[in-house]
Amino acid sequence: MNAMLAQPAVEPLSATPALPAPVAATLQRLGRVLPGPAAAAEALLGRTLAPLSRSLWPEVAWDFSSLTNTGVPMEFSWSSREPSLRWTAEVAAPETEHRERLALAAQALDWQGDLSLWFEHQRHGRLIFGAWASARHSEGGLATKLYLDLPGGRLPQAWSERHPWFRSPLLVWRLCGVNPDGSTEFYARAHELDRQRLATMAQALLGDAGPLMRQLERLLPGTELPRPSGLSLVLSAQGEPLALSWFVIPKAAFRDDAETGACLRRCGDETTVPVHRALAGGAEDGRWRHLVAGVVADAAGRSWVQCSLRPT
Repeated sequence: MNAMLAQPAVEPLSATPALPAPVAATLQRLGRVLPGPAAAAEALLGRTLAPLSRSLWPEVAWDFSSLTNTGVPMEFSWSSREPSLRWTAEVAAPETEHRERLALAAQALDWQGDLSLWFEHQRHGRLIFGAWASARHSEGGLATKLYLDLPGGRLPQAWSERHPWFRSPLLVWRLCGVNPDGSTEFYARAHELDRQRLATMAQALLGDAGPLMRQLERLLPGTELPRPSGLSLVLSAQGEPLALSWFVIPKAAFRDDAETGACLRRCGDETTVPVHRALAGGAEDGRWRHLVAGVVADAAGRSWVQCSLRPT
């Protein structure tokens, strides 16, 4: 087991099931910046991760996940758009079948949306992770999301016909994030993407490439896009474009983890930078804590940067 995970658990903020030490420590730091959201996140995370503590394979229960570079079964994420607490987590022990995880993730989040299309789609083909639960806690309340595995990289036919990008040979679709209102974010790997192609895609999808490309220049001034990188496309339940994001593994774009954090904070403000400092504030352990970073623009002309981080 990873040495970090063998440390005694940090005293939790409230009476919830014990969390792995890096998760509890990160929540402690976030509690000084976002006390209400941190307490709410701890409670929901404790319930979501509780099945892992009953695993038949306790020696791997806390370090089996593909969510993070150390196998920790949850990640936090940060956005320059707003001061909020975001996380994504496994919902079941490592021995649980991937096809069972969507129902468990929905149960963990008390999901109210219709998932029948996705249950049927996941019946056919090989799954890599099944499903993850995700939530955003802010002073405005709770928003939830389900991340779903796409068997064999295939989209359901009901979605694959809604946008020409879904049929592009240049994009490999990997997973999707479903919101309770039916809007869905689709994530793809792009092997041949450069700035010109990205700008063309943003112009076609959003009607204006400026917000996305200006934000990208703030994050990565004057550098070409690493290859491969990734894209995500958000569509409403009716198939209308809502947002576009570009993202990359930070080690492909930045000198080191410290530079990644500095470049991200440069894009934040006085309300969001303290949240990033809390997320990234654990003791150095020689490994990258920033996992995936990128820029987002939406149909309203807003843009921001975001990044996922493992708990430390």
